[in-house]
Amino acid sequence: ATMYGMRAARAFTGKNKIALFDGSYHGTHDYALTKAEPASDRSRPTAKTMGQGVPTLIKDDTMLVLPYRDATAFDLIREHKDDLALVMIEPVQSSNPRLDSNEFLHELARVCQQNDVLFLLDEVITGFRIAYGGCQEYYDLDADLVTYGKSIGGGLPIGALSGRADIMAQFSGQRGRDDGVFSGGTFSGNPLTMAAGTAAINHLKEHASDIYPYLMEQGNRFADAINTFCREHQIPAQVLNAGSMFHMRFQGGEIDSSRDLTTDNGAAEREFYLHLLGHGVIVPGIHLAFFSAAHTPEDVDTVIEAFKQSFLDVRADGLI
Repeated sequence: ATMYGMRAARAFTGKNKIALFDGSYHGTHDYALTKAEPASDRSRPTAKTMGQGVPTLIKDDTMLVLPYRDATAFDLIREHKDDLALVMIEPVQSSNPRLDSNEFLHELARVCQQNDVLFLLDEVITGFRIAYGGCQEYYDLDADLVTYGKSIGGGLPIGALSGRADIMAQFSGQRGRDDGVFSGGTFSGNPLTMAAGTAAINHLKEHASDIYPYLMEQGNRFADAINTFCREHQIPAQVLNAGSMFHMRFQGGEIDSSRDLTTDNGAAEREFYLHLLGHGVIVPGIHLAFFSAAHTPEDVDTVIEAFKQSFLDVRADGLI
C-alpha cells in the first residue's frame, strides 16, 4: 500500500523525493526501509538503510527523513519542496503509540498543502481501529492519500491505498496519458480476503457506536492500571497507548519520540515476557500489541494481573 502511494505521488507531481519520519514503520519494500541514523542530529536526521541489500542511492537520492513531533520538519519540507512529492506519516507511530499529536499533524497537513507536497496518512495500523474512520476521523484530518491494512482484511493479509480521485486516476491513465502507474500482483483482489474484509468492515460499521468507545475504555484502563502500579512500586517501565493499541517500554522518564527509547533494561524486559508466558498471557514484546472487541473486561483484568505479577517476578530475579 505504501509503495503504491509513493509511486502515485511521484507520477502525479512529477517529483521524486519522498519524506517519512524518524521512528516510522511503513513496510519492508526498499523505500520504506529508510530510517534515521541514530547518531545524527535529532532535528535534522540523516538517512540510513535498515539491513543489507537495499541500494544506497535510494536513501541518498530519493528519500528524506523528518524529525517526529519537531517543528524543524516543517522547515525541511519548505527547503525540499521543489523535489518533494510526498510526506508520509503514521498518525500514531507503532513504536510510540499516543494520541496527543493533533496540533503537529494539522500543522504538517497545512505546510504540505502550502508547498504543493502531497500528504499521506499511513493508517495500515490505525485505520478502523482508533475509530471507524481511523485517525482521519479522530483528528479531523483530510489527507491526499491514505493507506489501510490489517483490520480491513478480517484476519487475512491485505493492503489498500485510497485517495483523491485525481491522484488515484494515475492507476488508470484517466488523466489523458497512456503511461498510468502500474499496480497488480498475485494476491491483488484476492476473493477470500475481499469477502473477509467486507464482512469485517460491515460489522465494524454496524457496531461502531459500541466497539470504539469500548476499545478506548479498555485500552486506557489497562495503561492506567499498569502505569500506576509501576509508579507505586518504583518499577522503571511504562505503557504507551493509543486507545486499544499499546506498547510497554522498560524505562522511566518522558518519551516524546523514538529517539528517547533505550534498551538499558533489556535483560529485565526479556525476563518479563518469559514470566508473562508463565502467567498465561502472550504479548509480542518487541511489537505493538492490541486489545480487540473480542476481549472481555475480565480478559483485560487477567492481563493486568499477569503484568503486575511478572513485574514482581522480575524484581525477585534481581533485575529491577
